[in-house]
Amino acid sequence: MKRVNRAAFTAAALLSCTLTFSGCSLISQALPQGQDGTAGEQAGSDGQEQGTGADDSGQSPETDEVAADPSSAAAEGASGTEGGAAGTAASGTDDGAAASEDGATGSDAGESSGSQTEVSIGESFTDPEMEDSIEVLSAVRNFDSSKKSSAIDLGGEVVLLEVKITPGQKYGGLVSTGDFKISYDGGSDYRFNQTTGVEEEMKAAGYTPLENVSRRDGGTHQGWIAFVPSEKGDTYKIRYERGAGEVMGTGEKVPAFTEVFDIPNS
Repeated sequence: MKRVNRAAFTAAALLSCTLTFSGCSLISQALPQGQDGTAGEQAGSDGQEQGTGADDSGQSPETDEVAADPSSAAAEGASGTEGGAAGTAASGTDDGAAASEDGATGSDAGESSGSQTEVSIGESFTDPEMEDSIEVLSAVRNFDSSKKSSAIDLGGEVVLLEVKITPGQKYGGLVSTGDFKISYDGGSDYRFNQTTGVEEEMKAAGYTPLENVSRRDGGTHQGWIAFVPSEKGDTYKIRYERGAGEVMGTGEKVPAFTEVFDIPNS
């Protein structure tokens, strides 16, 4: 009888330990998953606001035909700017920028200060090496956004930029939306776009977000890129910068290309 009771007690204890351990394991797996997701979005948002985060392109700077120049990439990486190949695309992800500027609250309160206005720009240029043709058509100042209400309340605004791209056929790779950056300090520092964070609001308002353009696809591609300067200015500078690279298999160097233009006051 004692042996039976002892066996029953041992089995019950083992079952209890097994259930407890399983429960703890499930909880420990479930909690960090949610916490990490929130922390990642907030960290990404903070990085974008400070200009140290990545842009929205989410693409790797690789191409079938042109490779990034290592010395150029290293120099650009050290200065905090975005390098890449002729098919350049910004590294990282702007999923963090998708987190609202309201922080973890996700508040939908607040609108852009001032009235939303569309202004004409009418700039056009061609990348002489890649033969990409780029037209900057117009911009929207004070875009109404509840997702970026905190940035707006703190003195910033949401700016949309309309761009038309006809890629060249000389090389492969991408014309990246991450190559467009904004400065609101006269050109001393340029910040990444935050299109992902207001993408749904843009679509709802009729402003189709511009996607990265594959040179192999050809054609003409038109859409909008969103910037969220934390300090509202009369005008802004936009820099388009395609990083230097090297033609794979030949060693031919492809120099970087840069073009700067202004977004006027509304």
